Amino acid sequence: MDIKTSHEKTDPAVKAKPPRLGSLDALRGFDMFWIIGGDRFVKTLLIACGFQGAHAVVSGQLRHVPWHGFGAYDLIFPLFLFISGVTMPFSLGRQIQKGISKPKLYITIIRRGLLLVLFGCIYNGILSLDFANARYLSVLGFIGMAWMFAAFIFINTSWKGQLSWAIGLLLGYWAALMWIDVPGFGPGNIHEVYGPGNLIAYLDRAFVPGRLYRGCFDPQGAFSIISGIGTALLGVMAGHILCRAQNNGKRMLAAGQLATAGACCIAIALLWDKVFPINKEMWTSSFTVLTAGISFLLLSLFYLVIDVIGLRRWAFPFVLIGLNPITIYMGARFINFEYTTDFFFAGLAHKIGGNWCHCSWAFCYLLIEILFLYFLYRKKVFLRV
Repeated sequence: MDIKTSHEKTDPAVKAKPPRLGSLDALRGFDMFWIIGGDRFVKTLLIACGFQGAHAVVSGQLRHVPWHGFGAYDLIFPLFLFISGVTMPFSLGRQIQKGISKPKLYITIIRRGLLLVLFGCIYNGILSLDFANARYLSVLGFIGMAWMFAAFIFINTSWKGQLSWAIGLLLGYWAALMWIDVPGFGPGNIHEVYGPGNLIAYLDRAFVPGRLYRGCFDPQGAFSIISGIGTALLGVMAGHILCRAQNNGKRMLAAGQLATAGACCIAIALLWDKVFPINKEMWTSSFTVLTAGISFLLLSLFYLVIDVIGLRRWAFPFVLIGLNPITIYMGARFINFEYTTDFFFAGLAHKIGGNWCHCSWAFCYLLIEILFLYFLYRKKVFLRV
């Protein structure tokens, strides 16, 4: 873990880095926005404005689909993992160009992956020391492991090899879930909601200690990481596209290539869904390809607007979130932002009254978080894992 501050000496090599892509930070922040209070603000805003029909539609999208199917809220987790893959050609690629040896890179990669697993366990309450009932699988742990294995593939293969690995893993995962016989249940048990008979649930019960989120099944199942690696590797493909864009003409082309890749992935996923359903809980291969497709399209849009056209100011709140995503994710767990919001703004919200009371409170809650991140930004304090 590395907490960088303004007191560090500036390395001449750092000065030579190419400009940071604002679109990546903004898109990462836009992604995190919805789980740190943005969903509540948007829903209360729609109610306050009297848009009941829009509220019903948006509320339906801002919740996870129980089993087969897809809603916008299901994109948050895979989009974050996709973006972590996009950064590999910039971060790990630059270290390879500097001549850093593979053993040193392996140590860095393993350290980052395991730290995210540790953070995930802490987030889930491991510090209570009730190890028998602790939940060891987590969102951060899933990201850490998927990113780690994708990084190993990245530093040992070309872009063609990375794409081949992504395709092979997704096809292999499909074959495993559909045709490997689960003792006592048989092959292909993927349709029962949170059922114990699919391969992911069986392997979690057999090998994962502690508590599973669904009792007999965990949506961050260890076996699902195979498909998660595919998500990260498809993000790597987007990173390669962006790395080749060195001038405005090539940047326009890159935005078009990202959009084209996104459309192709969505089409493939919708076709694949007919035989291997789109399902976040199992992180099915069709889910991976669908979310990668949407991620390609969002990245294309953010890249075009922010880095090609140069419209940046509107995205600054998202950039603040995107520069410190682990901080705000962990902070929302351990810092009582609700108490702070009540202390400063509960009286104002009650004075406003009506439906705008809830909307104004939700806005102030977000404002407190943004001000916290802005303070860290001004102090140049960023939590890097």
